[in-house]
Amino acid sequence: MPEIDRVLIVGAGTMGHALALLFAKGGFEVQLVDKDPDALEKAIALIDSARKTLLKAGFMSPREEEEISKRINATEDLVVAAKNADLAIETVDEDPATKKQVFALLDLYCPKHTILASNTSGLNIFNIINIRRPGQVLITHFFAPPYIIPLVEVVPGPYTEREVIDTVIQLLKSLGKEPLLLKQYIPGFIVNRIQRAISREAFSLVEHNYASIEDVDNAIKASLGIRLPVVGILQTYDFTGLDAYYKICQEDPIELAASSGPPPIVREKVERGELGIKTGKGLYDYSGKKREEVLERRDLNYINILRALKDNVPL
Repeated sequence: MPEIDRVLIVGAGTMGHALALLFAKGGFEVQLVDKDPDALEKAIALIDSARKTLLKAGFMSPREEEEISKRINATEDLVVAAKNADLAIETVDEDPATKKQVFALLDLYCPKHTILASNTSGLNIFNIINIRRPGQVLITHFFAPPYIIPLVEVVPGPYTEREVIDTVIQLLKSLGKEPLLLKQYIPGFIVNRIQRAISREAFSLVEHNYASIEDVDNAIKASLGIRLPVVGILQTYDFTGLDAYYKICQEDPIELAASSGPPPIVREKVERGELGIKTGKGLYDYSGKKREEVLERRDLNYINILRALKDNVPL
């Protein structure tokens, strides 16, 4: 595979702008494409804010921070942006038709050597797209914000070439990421499947008025949020004792929420246009707070946790 120097990011939303920052910080030339000029303008503002946060936290040197803006070109012209790409990552909406269209354009306008990746959080992109280079397609599922969170789930398709997989994994490692290669595609991959199970029960507790949204979140932050970074989910039971867990599974009368549809409170919020940080209100109220300020506080907390875990000794 040719060396990867130029990266194309399609979609300038929540993940798109953050991936542009990640790759620019890693020294790559980045083309950030979106058909909406307002989205590009917001993306650049969020990139500027995030790089200042990284500088403030010592996660980036002044020289790196200064160079980032020079490496990112925001444009509405996919055709021109694609012509020199070595790696193209789509981060558009989780809509099969939209992703199929984007991949068709990438296949048409990117050079023959270009690796095509999707940041989908669960769609089987390999059954959606129809392109001439299936061996150069894979999923790279980053986690927000990707310029801080280490994990990237790498999912190859049935025709993905081994050399493509190895190239992408080495690239991710060079960015300081922790790539996790799945053996095969499964909807939601690993993290989202586990997170979906947790969130389903959490929303059920709120819906049935056992606890408030704040209480549920605080319960996790003050318990699992401390334990899981050290022992994970499965190793936890080595400390509990597998015999104790075996007995609990046999006798515990807990009946967990089984609904797979959207929680009622989420449906109501979406219908009211209360979508979270992006609209200033979601499950929590962010009125009077700038989006950049909220993201800065989040990112600084993430960085503090990562630093605390840096010297974590494997058990």
